[in-house]
Amino acid sequence: MSSLGLVVLIPTTILFLILFHSFRRYAKKKDHNIPPGDMGWPLVGETFSFMKPHLSTTVGGFMEQHTTRFGKIFLSNLFGAPTVISAEPELNRFLFKNDTRLFEPGWPRSFADIVGRSSISFLVGDAHKHMRSIILDFLSAERIRTFFLQDMDYLASILLGSWTEGSVISSLDEATKFSFYIMVKNILSIGPEDPQIEWLRGEFNTFTKGLISFPLKIPGMAYWRGLQSRRNLLELLNQEITKRTKEGDNTNERTKKDDFLGWVIKNTDYSLEKIGDLMLHTLFAAHDTTSRAISLMIYFLDSSPEIIAHLREEHVGVLNSRRQNEESNLTFEDYKSMEFTQCVINETLRLGNIVSHIQRKVSADVHYKGYLILKGYNIAAHLSAVHLDPSLFEDPHHFNPWRWLCSSGVKKTNDFMPFGGGARHCPGSEIARLEMAVFLHHLILKHDWVVAEPDHPICVPYVDFAKGLPIKVRAFIL
Repeated sequence: MSSLGLVVLIPTTILFLILFHSFRRYAKKKDHNIPPGDMGWPLVGETFSFMKPHLSTTVGGFMEQHTTRFGKIFLSNLFGAPTVISAEPELNRFLFKNDTRLFEPGWPRSFADIVGRSSISFLVGDAHKHMRSIILDFLSAERIRTFFLQDMDYLASILLGSWTEGSVISSLDEATKFSFYIMVKNILSIGPEDPQIEWLRGEFNTFTKGLISFPLKIPGMAYWRGLQSRRNLLELLNQEITKRTKEGDNTNERTKKDDFLGWVIKNTDYSLEKIGDLMLHTLFAAHDTTSRAISLMIYFLDSSPEIIAHLREEHVGVLNSRRQNEESNLTFEDYKSMEFTQCVINETLRLGNIVSHIQRKVSADVHYKGYLILKGYNIAAHLSAVHLDPSLFEDPHHFNPWRWLCSSGVKKTNDFMPFGGGARHCPGSEIARLEMAVFLHHLILKHDWVVAEPDHPICVPYVDFAKGLPIKVRAFIL
């Protein structure tokens, strides 16, 4: 066959196969009950509408329009892939319950390029179970009660104690410092006094922005800068790993026993690449969402003097109890006694919606309530839509911590899923809640505050404050 014939035949054959495959999928759709929806434009689908910024205390125009038009389960085209979006709590629970059997990680490739393909978000089967067990073994109840709580209490006291009378501070920046310092100390044994700590924080800020940006590998763009930061951070981590493996038993006791990097080196045979991806992912996941949750808590409390008064009563009680017991530092028993604080944390996570949705890929055809969700589709469990559903939460756009109180303590409901669920439930959920409670304890006892200028939480798609939520502080006198 001539070269010209091949030039014509090859693309024609490829086009035929694509059309044949599309026809089969379309025929399967016609023969079964695929969820209704709108696939939008070719290639990009409805991605831009879905990603359009909106207040994090709302579901946004895209979800409002689509659930009104199609119901709580509908089909869209996001990031070039057919995606079933669920605003139904039962389907979301079904997804989490069957996470490893019917579903697999469904994050975009661009996410993997920055966070790392060997990170826990992309592992499946035994590899995922093993890495998760390594993380959970490190985050033992005893370690949380001791090292983590001690570091949180100390850092919150120092950080919030440095706020001067009448100063205007960025609550998002301060919350980020607090959470980042805690995690870097416990993961890499780098303290807040270390000269490289601010360089690390800056690199992680760039890394995070690249993670959720449009994947354009153009110099100067957020995604490109995120990839550069990944390389910079991995270089530092690789140097530290090499140093520790060479030092062996000469490594000091604090490092050997207490930080996550040492734990992983000691308890796994992971490659340098896998350890690097695990450290990057853990540092990102462990501090970014928590710092935003703390900022949201400050934002909601600013307009809630009655809630602040109730919190103060609880935390003054904790302080007085500690004095009676001649204890200078917060204990885990103090934390467990903060019942109303737990309600405030729940309500912050429900209304603030730090993580609006969790995405998976369908690994086998799923039949659910008469619908067929095809293998190869993506599926997004939309947590915000459930948390703001008026049929599940009365007056859902109102910040009301008392909704969580009941006669037996803090109410539990399986419609509340801020940390996901199932085999991929966030392993750091207890640490995140503890950080929020400790920060709030010191804030309530040390300061009064007002938001210095209007600034509202926007989902872009992660929660952010355009101005960093500036607050003006003044000392609170007991």
